[in-house]
Amino acid sequence: MRLVSSFAIALLTVTVASAQPEPVEVHHIHGLSFDPRDPTALLVATHAGLARIRPGANPEWVGASRFDFMGFTVPPANLGMLYASGHPDLVTYRNEGHGNLGLLVSRDGGRTWESVALKGQADFHALTYGPDGGGALFGWSVAGQTGLYRISTKTWAAERLSAPGLKDVLALAASHDLPSRLLAGTPGGLLLSQDRGLTWRPVAGIPRDAPVTAVAYSPAEKRRVYAYVLRAGYGLMRSDDAGATWRPTGLAAKPDEPVIAIAPGPDSKVAVATTAASVSVSDDGGRSWRPVFDRGRVRKRAQTMEKEK
Repeated sequence: MRLVSSFAIALLTVTVASAQPEPVEVHHIHGLSFDPRDPTALLVATHAGLARIRPGANPEWVGASRFDFMGFTVPPANLGMLYASGHPDLVTYRNEGHGNLGLLVSRDGGRTWESVALKGQADFHALTYGPDGGGALFGWSVAGQTGLYRISTKTWAAERLSAPGLKDVLALAASHDLPSRLLAGTPGGLLLSQDRGLTWRPVAGIPRDAPVTAVAYSPAEKRRVYAYVLRAGYGLMRSDDAGATWRPTGLAAKPDEPVIAIAPGPDSKVAVATTAASVSVSDDGGRSWRPVFDRGRVRKRAQTMEKEK
């Protein structure tokens, strides 16, 4: 699929401070979240590890792991708990012989990670946490037996769902408030499931032939949802009624550098990352924006970009 391939080959460079004397360049932003332990900071899941961005400070690595993050999600109510999927670094691959790490969990904010399900089998390029049913993860795997999986966070038991009509998933988002509700961004629009991923249908108000490259529910404003629609006149869309109606926020990235991750935060904060390694933050639900990274470079003086009226 062309869209997925373009994501996989895009060279996104972010300069991140590390313990080494020289900054380390890492490639590809695949996930983004506000840090639950410090809501002023952002966690950035990249091709070469997890980075933290704090206001007024250089970015820093989180922990010693340098695996390639592909899927990444942070539950809003469990401090320190993070979930991810991806590929090992070269040393780990040589030691273990697994190219896919399956589902990973961190219980200490990303400092250490443990593989808990489908190691060597699944490669989740889209991953989301939902509180329904005692807590579950939903992931779209592009390796092994591809497709949609539901994994219990209590037992780590994994189940592959048939999910007829769902294919080529680019992003997943589970509602924090409405039981059993999931959204999936695909090259053919935005799809909705109301039965924990079993069946899917198109979402009204989003073109069915437009790629939706990112989607996220807000943990604070629980009926608020963001989705990025790769089409002129759309861009970053916002719904305040759980996806029943949508309106554009005014943020639109370049057509060849779409938003790849959306991170709603506390209050009305929301952050976005593009395939060009640009990260911006809004404090007012998407009406105005301040850049944090500009094509991989830290913005020392972030200027506010007001939405055109």
